[in-house]
Amino acid sequence: MNRKLLSQVLDELRDVPDPYVRMRQARELDEALKVARIMVAKIKHDTVRALRADSAGYSTIGRRLGLTRGRIQQIAAAPVHPLMTAAAYALRDENQRWHGEPDLLPEGRYQDAPSFVPFSPADPDNPLFGQTLTIRYGGVPEEHGITAYTVQIRLQDGSPRNLRMTHKVQDALFSPPIIGSPERDEWEAARDRRAREREAHVQVRRH
Repeated sequence: MNRKLLSQVLDELRDVPDPYVRMRQARELDEALKVARIMVAKIKHDTVRALRADSAGYSTIGRRLGLTRGRIQQIAAAPVHPLMTAAAYALRDENQRWHGEPDLLPEGRYQDAPSFVPFSPADPDNPLFGQTLTIRYGGVPEEHGITAYTVQIRLQDGSPRNLRMTHKVQDALFSPPIIGSPERDEWEAARDRRAREREAHVQVRRH
């Protein structure tokens, strides 16, 4: 049944008429399959170890699964790779200042792309309000801390793509959570500067 479902997905992908959309969807499917392979390997690894904890030998497990004893040992001994997610882990503002962790991944393992639209949070005094940001993203381990919130980037073909963001990027966009921390104090100072600049601009327009 799983193979039939996968075959159906591939057939639908081949039939996408727009080649740019087809390529984008193919890339997204490839990323999903990579994540799935890592998750499946971990499930197999954990399952064999759980069976071993119940005092079942490798030979017994292999016989019941139709696998050799050596293959079962190989699954149990295989290193479990961390689950990676394509995530936004840094951003650069229009003053060319980086926020987040721009050096988290080595060159060649990340990409930079502009935000799809200028940043427009509910707070008009947000230091990054109205800026088109440069988003740096790449494969980040889930354990590093990735939120459920997303930021939308503009791909080279002009289409949008939503990326989950790390906690560091969320802090840069909406303020660090710990009141009184150096990072929060710096963010609030930047917010106050923008508020004064915005008020000064309003006063000039009135006169």
